Amino acid sequence: MRLMRSLIALLLAMMTLLSVPALGEDAVKLVQQDPLLDAAFSMLEEGNPFLNAYNEITGANVTAHFKYGLPYFFGGTYEYKISGKQLLFSREPEYAKRTCWEQTKFYNKGQRYLYGLDCSGYTRWIYNEVGWPRHDKLSSMINNYGRYGKKNHVYSHRPGKEMPPYGELAATLQLGDLLVAKEGARHVMMFIGTLREFGFTAETAPELADYLDYTLVIHSGPNPDYGPRMRKYLDEHADDPYYENINIPNGGVNVSIIGVPVKDAPHQVTDSNVLYYYFELPDGYKITIWDLEAATSFCWFRINGI
Repeated sequence: MRLMRSLIALLLAMMTLLSVPALGEDAVKLVQQDPLLDAAFSMLEEGNPFLNAYNEITGANVTAHFKYGLPYFFGGTYEYKISGKQLLFSREPEYAKRTCWEQTKFYNKGQRYLYGLDCSGYTRWIYNEVGWPRHDKLSSMINNYGRYGKKNHVYSHRPGKEMPPYGELAATLQLGDLLVAKEGARHVMMFIGTLREFGFTAETAPELADYLDYTLVIHSGPNPDYGPRMRKYLDEHADDPYYENINIPNGGVNVSIIGVPVKDAPHQVTDSNVLYYYFELPDGYKITIWDLEAATSFCWFRINGI
């Protein structure tokens, strides 16, 4: 009997050792709750896989401000007010509208669109929500190297400030770092982590199995899914005169991946004369590639220290 108990104890000890990761093997680091992410993800659409994963992993209870996500609006800022009210949230959870005052490639001057934020309007709103300083205009963030270089430019297009390989980049960034880049127009995006940190694996995201440690950013910008979603919303509110003669935006708040060669993308689609390269999660969510290699200038900007 004593021998049997000893054998059982030895077997249990061996099973325990087999279940423990090998020495030196890092446990998977998962995302932690943070006010920056609470704010950023509240502008995604209901059911977004990153919003769902964030809530499940961290125990957060972040809900979407708007059912179909926050649309892009050229020049959109959370500070815009009518009669003392912030237009962005004036009809929440429904959408407000605004007339576009400047002609652009995708927005016609004098026509009305569902109101949202542009790229810097969105990142400035996130920073304002957590009490961080308002970041500068995008051209200054990239080009004003004399003011920002030593303190705030983590990496840039300039010699001596090169990035590490894309598979290692995320490990050197901090939550809230901004990618400011120019590819035709300037654009700003916020670093949020990696697919692995949001619990995705080769099994749950098979198309992205080789890129689980690549950099993810959240931003308000072009996206092929926003047009259909906003059209659905307007169809649902066809009897509401407030939404008469409203135009559809060409994007909104979404998540993209940085550093993946566009030639490796398994899917592509053209929407509003924009060609998107993307991966699909099993639920159909599109993770678009933001092609940093095509940028003529850029910087990874860290607000801390201003």
